[in-house]
Amino acid sequence: MKKVILTGAVAVLLSLNVSASELKPIMKEMKMTFKEAASAQSIEAMQAPVAKLETLVAKAKAGSYPPEKAETFMEGFDKLAVTLDKTDTALSEGDLDQAKQGMRQIDALREEYHDKRNPSIWQRLFG
Repeated sequence: MKKVILTGAVAVLLSLNVSASELKPIMKEMKMTFKEAASAQSIEAMQAPVAKLETLVAKAKAGSYPPEKAETFMEGFDKLAVTLDKTDTALSEGDLDQAKQGMRQIDALREEYHDKRNPSIWQRLFG
Protein backbone atom coordinates (compact mmCIF):
# COMPACT_ATOMS: atom_id res chain seq x y z
CA MET A 1 0.00 0.00 0.00
CA LYS A 2 2.81 2.41 0.96
CA LYS A 3 4.60 1.76 -2.35
CA VAL A 4 1.39 2.46 -4.32
CA ILE A 5 0.88 5.79 -2.56
CA LEU A 6 4.56 6.68 -2.93
CA THR A 7 4.51 5.78 -6.63
CA GLY A 8 1.46 8.00 -7.14
CA ALA A 9 3.11 10.86 -5.30
CA VAL A 10 6.26 10.47 -7.37
CA ALA A 11 4.23 10.51 -10.60
CA VAL A 12 2.55 13.75 -9.57
CA LEU A 13 5.85 15.31 -8.57
CA LEU A 14 7.50 14.27 -11.82
CA SER A 15 4.83 16.17 -13.70
CA LEU A 16 6.00 19.35 -11.96
CA ASN A 17 9.01 21.19 -13.30
CA VAL A 18 11.45 22.33 -10.65
CA SER A 19 13.86 25.06 -11.68
CA ALA A 20 17.36 25.37 -10.31
CA SER A 21 16.24 28.34 -8.17
CA GLU A 22 13.58 26.16 -6.55
CA LEU A 23 16.17 23.53 -5.61
CA LYS A 24 17.45 25.43 -2.57
CA PRO A 25 14.25 25.08 -0.48
CA ILE A 26 14.00 21.42 -1.48
CA MET A 27 17.57 20.85 -0.33
CA LYS A 28 16.88 22.61 2.97
CA GLU A 29 13.89 20.38 3.55
CA MET A 30 15.99 17.34 2.61
CA LYS A 31 18.59 18.39 5.19
CA MET A 32 16.02 18.60 8.00
CA THR A 33 14.36 15.35 6.95
CA PHE A 34 17.71 13.59 6.70
CA LYS A 35 18.59 14.67 10.24
CA GLU A 36 15.27 13.31 11.48
CA ALA A 37 15.85 9.96 9.76
CA ALA A 38 19.49 9.68 10.82
CA SER A 39 18.67 10.33 14.46
CA ALA A 40 15.75 7.87 14.55
CA GLN A 41 16.12 5.16 17.16
CA SER A 42 13.48 2.81 15.78
CA ILE A 43 12.28 1.48 12.46
CA GLU A 44 8.93 3.22 12.88
CA ALA A 45 10.57 6.58 13.57
CA MET A 46 12.76 6.28 10.47
CA GLN A 47 10.10 5.15 7.98
CA ALA A 48 8.26 8.46 7.53
CA PRO A 49 11.37 10.62 7.01
CA VAL A 50 12.83 8.08 4.54
CA ALA A 51 9.57 8.12 2.56
CA LYS A 52 9.63 11.93 2.60
CA LEU A 53 13.25 11.93 1.39
CA GLU A 54 12.26 9.67 -1.51
CA THR A 55 9.55 12.16 -2.47
CA LEU A 56 11.91 15.13 -2.17
CA VAL A 57 14.57 13.44 -4.32
CA ALA A 58 11.94 12.70 -6.98
CA LYS A 59 10.83 16.33 -6.88
CA ALA A 60 14.42 17.58 -7.20
CA LYS A 61 15.11 15.12 -10.00
CA ALA A 62 12.17 16.52 -11.98
CA GLY A 63 13.91 19.89 -12.22
CA SER A 64 15.59 21.47 -15.18
CA TYR A 65 19.13 22.51 -14.49
CA PRO A 66 21.87 24.36 -16.37
CA PRO A 67 23.32 22.06 -19.04
CA GLU A 68 26.80 22.19 -17.51
CA LYS A 69 25.47 20.87 -14.18
CA ALA A 70 22.50 18.74 -15.21
CA GLU A 71 24.44 15.49 -15.62
CA THR A 72 26.08 15.81 -12.20
CA PHE A 73 22.76 16.67 -10.53
CA MET A 74 20.94 13.71 -12.13
CA GLU A 75 23.77 11.33 -11.26
CA GLY A 76 23.60 12.42 -7.61
CA PHE A 77 19.81 12.21 -7.49
CA ASP A 78 19.91 8.72 -9.04
CA LYS A 79 22.44 7.52 -6.46
CA LEU A 80 20.33 9.01 -3.68
CA ALA A 81 17.20 7.30 -4.99
CA VAL A 82 18.95 3.90 -5.13
CA THR A 83 20.36 4.29 -1.62
CA LEU A 84 17.00 5.42 -0.25
CA ASP A 85 15.31 2.43 -1.88
CA LYS A 86 17.82 0.09 -0.20
CA THR A 87 17.26 1.88 3.10
CA ASP A 88 13.50 1.54 2.73
CA THR A 89 13.93 -2.18 1.99
CA ALA A 90 16.06 -2.58 5.13
CA LEU A 91 13.34 -0.87 7.15
CA SER A 92 10.68 -3.14 5.64
CA GLU A 93 12.78 -6.14 6.63
CA GLY A 94 13.19 -4.81 10.18
CA ASP A 95 16.95 -4.20 9.87
CA LEU A 96 17.59 -0.89 11.64
CA ASP A 97 21.37 -1.29 11.51
CA GLN A 98 21.35 -1.69 7.73
CA ALA A 99 18.99 1.30 7.42
CA LYS A 100 21.39 3.41 9.51
CA GLN A 101 24.21 2.29 7.20
CA GLY A 102 22.11 3.58 4.31
CA MET A 103 21.82 6.94 6.05
CA ARG A 104 25.62 7.07 6.38
CA GLN A 105 25.90 6.37 2.64
CA ILE A 106 23.45 9.19 1.94
CA ASP A 107 25.55 11.54 4.05
CA ALA A 108 28.66 10.53 2.07
CA LEU A 109 26.78 11.19 -1.19
CA ARG A 110 25.77 14.60 0.13
CA GLU A 111 29.38 15.52 0.79
CA GLU A 112 30.56 14.17 -2.56
CA TYR A 113 27.97 15.96 -4.67
CA HIS A 114 28.09 19.22 -2.75
CA ASP A 115 31.84 19.27 -3.46
CA LYS A 116 31.15 18.60 -7.14
CA ARG A 117 28.53 21.34 -7.25
CA ASN A 118 30.70 23.93 -5.51
CA PRO A 119 34.35 23.19 -6.26
CA SER A 120 36.94 25.09 -4.27
CA ILE A 121 39.05 27.79 -5.88
CA TRP A 122 41.98 25.36 -5.93
CA GLN A 123 39.95 22.72 -7.75
CA ARG A 124 38.91 25.32 -10.30
CA LEU A 125 42.45 26.51 -10.88
CA PHE A 126 44.25 23.16 -10.90
CA GLY A 127 41.51 20.70 -11.86
